[in-house]
Amino acid sequence: MQDVIFNRDWYGAQAKVLSQDSECVVIDYGCTGRGIVKNFKLFEGIQLCFLDFETDEEMKSKKFNSDIIQITHCRSGRYECEFSNHTVSYLPEGCFGVAGTEHLPVSFSFPLKKYYGVSLVIDRQVLSDITRQIMREIPIDLDKIGSALGIETKWYVSAATPQLQQLFSEMYTASETEPVGYFKIKAMELLYHIEQLAQPGGCGFQYFDKKQIQAAKAIREYLISHLDEKVSVEQLAKEAHLNLSAFHMVFSHIYGDTPYAHLKKYKMNLAAQWLSEGQMKIGDIALELGYSNASKFAKAFQSVYGILPKDYRKNR
Repeated sequence: MQDVIFNRDWYGAQAKVLSQDSECVVIDYGCTGRGIVKNFKLFEGIQLCFLDFETDEEMKSKKFNSDIIQITHCRSGRYECEFSNHTVSYLPEGCFGVAGTEHLPVSFSFPLKKYYGVSLVIDRQVLSDITRQIMREIPIDLDKIGSALGIETKWYVSAATPQLQQLFSEMYTASETEPVGYFKIKAMELLYHIEQLAQPGGCGFQYFDKKQIQAAKAIREYLISHLDEKVSVEQLAKEAHLNLSAFHMVFSHIYGDTPYAHLKKYKMNLAAQWLSEGQMKIGDIALELGYSNASKFAKAFQSVYGILPKDYRKNR
């Protein structure tokens, strides 16, 4: 069996092949937790990768050739990218990004500790004449994609249009069932629709200084390690030399929620786990999570899960 898809330079020495045939390879990335990459070779120079990660590890990006176009969609979780100038930005759930080699991240991680997405990677240096001919006949102009979206100077990120969202959804649904021929059609369809994006610029895409990101993450770690205490977010931001509005903006870009909303969901997810285990009284769970009485906790839990804690436990 020829190793025609797995590129060791892309994944590093820690990665290992779980399964492989002439069309697809499944790779364990070798990170802490879960990191599975399912890679289809569609054409010479074009690969489609499904990424399924559950990890808090920060990973270094691997080396690519000098003329890459990468289209990435986030189905769930959140994708954090650090660039060579030490700025950081995010690909939120339901959005897609388009990047050229010069603006691919130098490292990446997942602030929600999970990520499921898909990437179409095009290496223009090794595109075959047959693949180029197929693109001309559709037609698809890779140069036009690059110039229209400005990927020579930045990472383009946008919310997926309903049409693109449907296309990505079809690809996810087919990832375990369809042969490579199906994804060849979908890849060309995706490139065709990406080329039709008339307006460059993306949607509210921002870069943040890495020090701000680190400060916001440190505050979040403090908050979740002191769940039973009344902690002043304003004071923590002040001690981190962040004004409150800047902290809220940075935090929401990292975690996709305000600090209050994120902390509430974190507490209620933890409560749901404890309720399922059945070893703690509901009143004790409330106190452990910083609620002065069980009724306030019950109201908060119901606002997240749509059910009272006692009923959640009973159903489980």
